[in-house]
Parts: sequence; structure tokens; C-alpha cells
Amino acid sequence: MKVLLAPLLLAAGSFAAWRWGAAVGGWLLGLPLISGPISVLLLIEHGPRFAESAARGTLLGLLATGAFIAWYSLLARRARWWLTLPLAYAACLSVAWGLSFIDLPVAWVAVLVLLVLAALSAAASRPATCGPVRKSGVFSMLLKMTVASIAVVGITTGAGVLGPHLAGLLAPLPVVLAFMTACSHRRDGQEAVRGILGGALAGSWGGAAFFAVVALQLGSGMPVVTYTLALVAALAAAAIAMRMQQPMTIPVRLTDTAHRVGVAMRRERHLPRVRVPRPAFLWILRG
Repeated sequence: MKVLLAPLLLAAGSFAAWRWGAAVGGWLLGLPLISGPISVLLLIEHGPRFAESAARGTLLGLLATGAFIAWYSLLARRARWWLTLPLAYAACLSVAWGLSFIDLPVAWVAVLVLLVLAALSAAASRPATCGPVRKSGVFSMLLKMTVASIAVVGITTGAGVLGPHLAGLLAPLPVVLAFMTACSHRRDGQEAVRGILGGALAGSWGGAAFFAVVALQLGSGMPVVTYTLALVAALAAAAIAMRMQQPMTIPVRLTDTAHRVGVAMRRERHLPRVRVPRPAFLWILRG
């Protein structure tokens, strides 16, 4: 389960990005595809109290993911991927380091995450062109699956030493999202980055709903029921957030340019023609 679950979910997200576009792939990566299995494994290995405290840390760690999305979106407008990625991830790790010293009740953490995600969604509300994502090679896919597997195994194995708060805080860090965003930035340009990060921001609402339910209900209910409710809440919240972004998304079509040119030509054809009189000296030269 540690080795295979998260990589298989990641592979499904990559295929969805190839099939339905960058925004859908980013939306799936924003869901708790890695942090969710980590939470279940922490419950199995360390018990419900440990998993509940880790879920509160994971909910707080979504703020670091939001910092990565915000900084990468800003820097990608002017910088290349090899400069944007380390700067954005440095901002993400700085926020995560600062959050490691904070221990708040679940209600306060949920309100803080809600305000930050709402502010980021409002800032990213301008229209975006979201083109398709080109298929990556087998080596790239295997590398992403290996990174996901290492993240799950590393956090769950070292959870006893790290503690529930720090283990939960590290779970939602955008390791795979950063890798996929940088690859799309290098191959497909800025517009694909905006599509992936916009979808990931919408999917982060699902992650927030998932871990809010886990942190509130895991200690007082059956784990199976708790994680089922958390999964339903995550899918519902992420679907609503994605639906709210759809009217602001403009799909890229190859026929758009030809359509605009055709409209301009039809308008030019119906313009009244004005005869410009020839200068008088031309008649003198002709004579």
C-alpha cells in the first residue's frame, strides 16, 4: 500500500491531464492523492489520535501549498522554469517552516485555510487559456511515480520520529505538483502552468474539506465512516470550486484565429469605398 497506492493515483492524474487538459490534471493533483493515503497509513500504524493530530497539521500545511501556487504563478510570467521552480519551492518551504511552530485548534486552522484559499481563488479569477498537456515519456512517468512512492514511504516511516504535527505538515507539500508544473512550463509554456495551478487550487479545496472532516470526526467515530465522509466532502468541495472556475476558462482552439480573421475580412468587405482624387501634378506629368 505504501509503495503502490500513491503512484497509481498519480498515474491516473497524469493520464487525465493528457486526456482532458491541464486544468483537470491540476485539479486531480490538488486532491489529497498522496496526503490521503499517508493519513490512512498513519491511522493504521499509530492509531486514531496520532492520525487526528496529523490531519490538523496537514490542513495547516495546505497554506504552504498555496504559497507555492501563488509564487509560481507570479514568477512564471517573466522567468523560466529553472528559476521559477526553486524560488517558488523556497517560499513554500519557508512557510512550512514557520507553520511548524504554530499549533492551533482545528476550527481556527480551518478558518485560516478557508480565507487563504478564497483570497488565492479571487486573485486567480482572470481568464486563462488552458491548452492540452503533451504526453511525457515513460521515464518521466516512472520518475514521478518514484517520487510519490518515496514521499509516502519516507513520511510514514519517519512519522514516529517527526511527530504527528510535523509529519502531517509535510504530507501536502507539492512534490509531484512541482515536478509536473515545471515539466509543463518547460514543454507547453505559461498557459499550461496557469491551467495546472488553477486546477490545483480548485483541488486544494477538496484537500481542505477532506482533512477538516478527518480532524473533526476521527476521534469520535468509526474510521471507515470518517474517511468515507471525508472523501465525499473532498470531491464535492473540489467539484464546486472547479465549477466556479469554468466560466472564467477560455479553451484554446486552433480555429479561433481563423474565425477572427474571417470576421475582420467580412467587415472590411462591407466598408464603403472612398475614391481618393489624384494629385494635379500627376495630370501634368501625364500630359
